Amino acid sequence: MESHDGNIQGNRPGAGFGSGSGAGSYLPRIDQFYIPEWLTMQFVLNNMICFTPLISYGTTVLSIRKSKTALGFSIDICATMLLASIFRISYYLITPYDVVLLRQSLVMIFIQLILLRTSLHYRPEEYKYDKLDPVEPFTQLLHDVWLEYFPLNPFGSDWKHLLKSLSFKGFIEFTYKICLVMLYKFLKFFDPSYRRYGSFWQWNQDKNYWLFLAYFSVAQLTVTMFVAKVMNWTTIAQSIGSVIGSLGLFIESLLPLPQISILNKLKSVQGFKLILLVSWLCGDVVKISYLMFGASNISALFLFFALFQMSLDMYIAGQYVYYRFYYPGEKESTTNAEEIELCALDPAPA
Repeated sequence: MESHDGNIQGNRPGAGFGSGSGAGSYLPRIDQFYIPEWLTMQFVLNNMICFTPLISYGTTVLSIRKSKTALGFSIDICATMLLASIFRISYYLITPYDVVLLRQSLVMIFIQLILLRTSLHYRPEEYKYDKLDPVEPFTQLLHDVWLEYFPLNPFGSDWKHLLKSLSFKGFIEFTYKICLVMLYKFLKFFDPSYRRYGSFWQWNQDKNYWLFLAYFSVAQLTVTMFVAKVMNWTTIAQSIGSVIGSLGLFIESLLPLPQISILNKLKSVQGFKLILLVSWLCGDVVKISYLMFGASNISALFLFFALFQMSLDMYIAGQYVYYRFYYPGEKESTTNAEEIELCALDPAPA
């Protein structure tokens, strides 16, 4: 009887809980969790890296659609990330790297195409090419610098005077100003407020953007496939791969320049999402950490481009804080205007 009761006692639910023997030990414990083998920390991190662009740029798409205007957002960001991602895919065909980064490039192209379509649909009229300010021609700038130091016709009758007036200090100053002119033209190309040569990425017709991306992608991938896969020219392919990789990093490092110009012109952060800036800064930290501690045989040029891009992103962070919290915006101007109107309505003192 006791044996029978003992069996009943042992078979009771929870009777063997916490014991290492008996029938109760086969019941599930409260601290037992069954995690699938494929759900690892590396799997989670890889997917976070791949799909982060969907969050950072997806919120920008939603913001533009909600406000029904792309004012404050630089459409050049789409061009920068699309070209850099296409270069990165071409580089993968020559020198395969981690497939996670390739997947991230594909996701980036997907979200940038959506962002480009949204930005073009809600593009303000002042962003059209006809509404932009012209930039001084490069030849005119060089002509002005030349006249500052040399006569108009160096081969005329004053050539002896020209030789006498030449000095090492004057030559250094002339070279310095020429470099400033080249830097000026370079920065103006990334300023969306000014017209570019050939109206590049400032076309009034939306179809021009899609045609350019289609032609560029087909040409880039065709040349890469022909050299690396069809003809199997290893030496030429490695040289082309180095150029493609450097161009991709260089273009991506220039990503913040158009946004800096727009924020400086508007004196406002309207249309620019904070999460986009945070994603840029976090991406800079991850990229630099990978180049310094996780990668091998990486050229110092790669690290230079990464540090240069991070410095520009930090400058945008300074712009965001200043224009968001410290710059006297339209609100104060409106308040001052209302106070002036109220004062004007008051009766004059007797």
